[in-house]
Parts: sequence; structure tokens; C-alpha cells
Amino acid sequence: MAKKLVSWGLTGSVLTMSRYIDRKQFPDEPIVIEAEFELTELLDVINDNPVFQIQSLAYLAKQKLSDTGASSIGDTDGKVAGAKTRWTELVEGKWTGERVNATGASEERKLAKSVKEVAKVISLEGLVMKKAMSGLPNQPEFTAEDQAKLDEFMVIAVKMLKGKN
Repeated sequence: MAKKLVSWGLTGSVLTMSRYIDRKQFPDEPIVIEAEFELTELLDVINDNPVFQIQSLAYLAKQKLSDTGASSIGDTDGKVAGAKTRWTELVEGKWTGERVNATGASEERKLAKSVKEVAKVISLEGLVMKKAMSGLPNQPEFTAEDQAKLDEFMVIAVKMLKGKN
């Protein structure tokens, strides 16, 4: 069973990371923030790097559209309809709804397995995921060979983006 280790929060433009506390078991335990990430620090990176723009927007959109599907019980058609509605809201600049897991621990296990599988694939997405996960406990090291391959994929992605403009 997947164990939730951290909780995420957003205060203004600061993304916070704290140890997870089961509020049912420990209702009075204080929250201790372990790390803070000032999101505005990413703005220059985003503005100066078209590949980063596309990758981060793709992740944001996929995650937001997936969250919509997770909260909709039903068949594929229902999830597609929910995602299309959420997409329209995003394009209009609306940030609606909250993240919802359909079945809790089961969904966490599926996500962890999926992330690990993506990280194994030698692709731009897989290498980005492996690099991001390499700082976590019990995750494979991101090697110089991995970095060289990631750099190669980034050059290809930039060339592809320039060809579309």
C-alpha cells in the first residue's frame, strides 16, 4: 500500500512541502514546512526556453484534465466530456475545481507505477521524469549518460519547435 509521505500547499506564489500528517489520527499535530519553492523563480526559465514552455504546459494541462477525469465517475465518454469542459475553462483563463483521487491509495499506487514506468523509457519525457525523481530516496541515479541523452533530445525538440514557427 502506498504511503503518503508529504503534503503540498500553495501560499501566494510559494509552493510548500511538509511532512504528511494524518489529521484523523493526529488532529493537533503542527504542520512543519520542510521546503518552500518560489514559483516566480521559474518565470525567466519559462520565458527564455520554448521547450520548457511546452513541456511545463503539457504537464499542467494533462494533470488538470486528468484530475477532472478522476472526479468524474463514469465511462470513457464521460471522462472525455469532462476534460473538454475543463479545457474550455483553461483556455478562458479559469482555474476551477480541485484535485480529486477516485479511490485514494489505489490511485496513488497506479500513479507511482506509471511514473516509474515513464522514467524507464528513453525519451524526452522519460528522462525528464527520471531526472526529477533522482533526488528522491530509493530512486535510480541520473547519470552523465542520461544527461547527455536528455541534452540530445532537447536539441531535437528545439529544432522541431523552430520548424513549426
